[in-house]
Amino acid sequence: RPYNKEGGIVLRELFEQEYRKHEKSLFLVAVAYLHNTEDAKDVLQDAALSAYKAINTLKNKEYFKTWITRIVINKCKNYIKSRRYTEELTDNTNAFYNTSTDEMEIMDALCRMDPKLSIYITLKFYNDMTYDEMAKSLVVPVSTVKHRTKSALNELKNLLEGDEK
Repeated sequence: RPYNKEGGIVLRELFEQEYRKHEKSLFLVAVAYLHNTEDAKDVLQDAALSAYKAINTLKNKEYFKTWITRIVINKCKNYIKSRRYTEELTDNTNAFYNTSTDEMEIMDALCRMDPKLSIYITLKFYNDMTYDEMAKSLVVPVSTVKHRTKSALNELKNLLEGDEK
């Protein structure tokens, strides 16, 4: 079990509290990358275990969300490499049980996008991350984050307008 300097189980409690707070948004990050809810659940579980074991490496608890998002992204990338993953997300409304039709259309369009772009929308609008937090999680400059977010929004807009025709 991870212990803090005083010998308590504070880090474990911090992890559980913070993880619960961000679990849904982390799941959406995994879905954005993997386009499959079952694989996303598996990868998220693996990422949570890795993060729990490494919680003592987190230097500042304010960066928990950025830190664990980076772990989830890396686990997704590793999963894609190891499985040569190519399947598209099937209509799985169970994963988004409380979402409106408009939100479902947006999520469907996001899943049809290149994960290298859709992740910017997922992090910005579903995870409420700032451009700085996104840059740290994705390990790219803030200017790149802003540019790719704009490109992703344009692609999403085109996909959604194409659905209306």
